[in-house]
Amino acid sequence: MSSIEVYIICEGPTEQTFVRDILKRQMSYNNIFLYPILIGKPGHQGGNVKFDRAKEDIGRFLKQRPDTYVSTMLDYFRLDPNWPGNRKSRLTAIKKAEKVETATVAEIERLFPKLNVKKRFIPYIEMHEFEALLFSDASILADKISVPKNEIDKILNECKEPEEINDGAETAPSKRLIALCDSYRKVAMGKTISEAIGIKTIREKCSHFNEWLTKLEQLETL
Repeated sequence: MSSIEVYIICEGPTEQTFVRDILKRQMSYNNIFLYPILIGKPGHQGGNVKFDRAKEDIGRFLKQRPDTYVSTMLDYFRLDPNWPGNRKSRLTAIKKAEKVETATVAEIERLFPKLNVKKRFIPYIEMHEFEALLFSDASILADKISVPKNEIDKILNECKEPEEINDGAETAPSKRLIALCDSYRKVAMGKTISEAIGIKTIREKCSHFNEWLTKLEQLETL
């Protein structure tokens, strides 16, 4: 069975570390090999994700080799308002993500019509940012950031599920974690907590994340 290679354009070091150190190992069991790339110029630290920056990276990796796939791991919370499909709405988190992803594929296909975009480009927009995935197990999260579990339960009871934890300036997932634990460090603790929870549990609790991995698992050799 031939291996499948996927370049993933990441929001920042937190996503890059998660893909490189946790998700890559898991997906390699299916002969799918992930290569996380930071969006933009060297030194980029995440946030303020503009489509003009992303489209250059997406196009560059689509052009490099015709036998590889390209994906993204970008926060909805950080997307430029001018990003394709990014309009304020009352849709559920998953519907918002699907709307943005569909519009992104259409625009990338328009920009790069000869690169087999519909088949090779599989965008993933995190709802609403990486830290939402850490709410997949309230007990582990509470233990790792040293807060009572009921503090995590309150957030989940309010938002119903991890991917619905919203994109407000003070209520996005990372903002809530920092409010609970002022020593929270995105890259190091994000890796530690997600590793402790495990990909299986995250997939069970975060349906949009699971849909993305399912799409990757179903890729065929080009």
